[in-house]
Amino acid sequence: MKRAVICFTRIPKPGVTKTRLLPILTGQQCAELHTAFLRDLSVVYGKLDADLFVAYTDDPDWPVLKQIFPAAKAFFPQKGADLGEKMHHAIAFVLEKGYDRVILTGADLPLMTSAHLERGFAALENADVTFGPTSDGGYYLVGMKRPCKAVFENQRYGGATVLENTVASAEAAGLAVALAKKCDDVDTPEDLRSLIGLLTPDSATYRYLMRLRKEGVSL
Repeated sequence: MKRAVICFTRIPKPGVTKTRLLPILTGQQCAELHTAFLRDLSVVYGKLDADLFVAYTDDPDWPVLKQIFPAAKAFFPQKGADLGEKMHHAIAFVLEKGYDRVILTGADLPLMTSAHLERGFAALENADVTFGPTSDGGYYLVGMKRPCKAVFENQRYGGATVLENTVASAEAAGLAVALAKKCDDVDTPEDLRSLIGLLTPDSATYRYLMRLRKEGVSL
C-alpha cells in the first residue's frame, strides 16, 4: 500500500506567518517559531512509512522549505480560490500519483506525533475520509482514499463548527467518516503560553521558546 502525507504550510517569513502572535512576538520571532514547528514536523513525518509532499503558499522564497524538509519527495504550490479548494487540489494532486492513502496536515502542530498520523491512516481502513479534531471545533488533519471535492465546498473556516459542518458535508456526499486522534494547533498567544509544559525538551520548538524566555519574552 502506497501512503503519502502532505504538509500544508505558509513560508516562514516575517509578516506572513503566525501573525496572530504579533501581540507578544515580533514578525521575525513569528517566522522563527514557525520554522521550529516545521523542523519538528520534519522529524515526525520521517518516522512514517509514507512519502512526504509539501504544499506551500505560492511564494518565490519557497526553496527555504527544502532545507527544512530534506527528505520530501516533492514540493508544489497551493492552488485554489479558498482554503477548501486548496486542500482539495493538494490531496487530489497526490492521489493522482498512485497513492492509496493520503493525509494532509497543517503546519502549526508542535504537539503532533507519528501516532496521530498512524491513527489517521488506520481510520482509512474502514472509512472514506478521516479528520483529526482540534479543541476549538476545527481539524488539523484530513485524509482520503480518493478525492471528494464536496467535503471542502461551501465551508467557512475558522469557526467553532468547522469540523461538524465538514463531517456533515462528507456524510451527505455518501462518505463514511472516521475521526483520528485529537491534537491542538497553535494560533493565539494563549495557545503559545500553554505549550511549553507539553513539549519534549529535545524539540526545536521547546528550545526556541526557552530562547525567547531568556530574551525576556513573557511566555
